[in-house]
Amino acid sequence: MTFAFANSKMPPVRALLVLCIVLGHFSFYGVPALGAFRSIAPPAVAMFLFISGYGLTRSFRTKGADYLQGFFTRRVFRIVLPALLVVLLHLLLGGGSGMRFFERARAIATHGQTLLPHYWFVWAILFDYLLFWLCRKLLPERIANWAILAGVLLFMAGTAYAGFDRCWWVCALAFPAGAFFADREEAVYGRCGKGEIDFWLALLALGIVGAGLYLTRNVVCWTLCYAVITLFAALVIARLSLDRLRLPVLTWLGGISYELYLVHIPVMAFLRKICGADFSQVLFVAATLALSVLAAFAIRLLCQLATRK
Repeated sequence: MTFAFANSKMPPVRALLVLCIVLGHFSFYGVPALGAFRSIAPPAVAMFLFISGYGLTRSFRTKGADYLQGFFTRRVFRIVLPALLVVLLHLLLGGGSGMRFFERARAIATHGQTLLPHYWFVWAILFDYLLFWLCRKLLPERIANWAILAGVLLFMAGTAYAGFDRCWWVCALAFPAGAFFADREEAVYGRCGKGEIDFWLALLALGIVGAGLYLTRNVVCWTLCYAVITLFAALVIARLSLDRLRLPVLTWLGGISYELYLVHIPVMAFLRKICGADFSQVLFVAATLALSVLAAFAIRLLCQLATRK
């Protein structure tokens, strides 16, 4: 049985994840028919964090300390620049009025109230990237992931204590889960890849544990549940031969998934504002998806031009 959580599989996976998130957010803008996706969106966000933790750790294992050279230019700047461009677009479309810069900064620092409701993810992933860089730069390899886990737990405790919205911390463990998975990938495949029965038993065990944690209705258990869900999904993805399928549209969307995540809320809010509540829901969804994809592609292109040497 062959397993591989390869980069070549990630574009269609990212595309499906971001589409689940976008469709889930329509229910907040007058499209209740898509409300079912609201339950899928949080695990999809957790999976993005898992993929980030996995990708950073795997790249470090492959390239060693050289991977940290220019880390902020390659990685952090590519997170910040699209986010700033989308904020500028949001302001141009008439959003974000009524609060000054320092008031906005204070709102983020004390209550986690970002300019755009989904921008908590940008701050969270920046924290994760900085934490990864510090731990891999300063600590021995054998304890780096444990330090990342400790840092994420402190982040979760701090944001929860400060009263930040649950989205800030409930799926945060997915990032260190991805890092640990990357470090122990071969051992995991060795245990559950000896035969079909072992694989399905592993999935069944993870499914039972995840369901049990979810059914507790306890938010602390839910933080563990999202980590289990991402491990379950990682095994499924590793088993599937996604890289052999020809999925050009999903592959292309996967390449702009981050930009699409950032831009869809401003586009959604702007269209709802100008179209009104009585506008056709089908046309609203179609127009939002089309304009969001176009805007995401344009932002991606601008960022590539800006970062080209």
